[in-house]
Amino acid sequence: MNVLLVVSLPLALGFTLIRLGKVPVFAGFVTISSLIIAFSMIGAALALLGIRSPVPIADPWLAATDDYLPLSAIDIVISSSQLPGWAIWVLKKAYAQTGTCLYVSLVIFFLTDREVLAWRMFLIWGWSFLVIALIAFAAPALGVFSQLTAEQVDHLPKGAGRYAMRTFHEFRNAAEPVLSLGRVSGVITFPSFHTACALVLAQAWHGIRIIGPLAKILTGVIIFSCVPMGGHYLIDLAAGAAVWWGVTLGVDRLGRMQVTKGSNISLTTSPA
Repeated sequence: MNVLLVVSLPLALGFTLIRLGKVPVFAGFVTISSLIIAFSMIGAALALLGIRSPVPIADPWLAATDDYLPLSAIDIVISSSQLPGWAIWVLKKAYAQTGTCLYVSLVIFFLTDREVLAWRMFLIWGWSFLVIALIAFAAPALGVFSQLTAEQVDHLPKGAGRYAMRTFHEFRNAAEPVLSLGRVSGVITFPSFHTACALVLAQAWHGIRIIGPLAKILTGVIIFSCVPMGGHYLIDLAAGAAVWWGVTLGVDRLGRMQVTKGSNISLTTSPA
């Protein structure tokens, strides 16, 4: 109930200010921030309910798909033991701060009068999350670390790739499970939501000097970190990228339709 109040009140304020045309930057920022929480709540519920469903865990076929590849996620996790300590630290930070990077980007876009870019970024992020949560509902999975022993991953930071396993098992087997937004972190394995977020980040900054290329480098680091830090199979990364691409096409097509519709209205209402 408290979460609903946190979302509904600022959301109502934001929509009201947008409708009145007052303080557009503040109105848009408040609205998007509220919608982020709302989308997260819905996605969290879908993902956790999928864990609770009687659907078999998808790890066997996800792992089998990885086995057909020249390089599997298991190979990447094991070989990451050869990385220097600073590289593992960078991967950990990049993976953990992906959401922060996205949110800071939204703030910057609003503060620099790029509201259209901010809204496009949010819509692609939000709908990607909901699509991924729906797929995760039908295909709950523990991740590649369920195929590894503790000795094989002891070179990685504590909890890396397996930080959500306890939540997964507890929620799946609990007699009276409790839905909680905070518990969704990490329980979505297939597709990889971090991969979609990283691509949204690179997409949003594309074409912007200096930050654009840096964002693409960060995107590559985040996607790579999804295996040793997030415990994803390689098929998870491909599926996350596919969702991002499909949602991007849908959002941009809808945007073009709205622009065309607006142009037609202006043409029909212009004086002769």
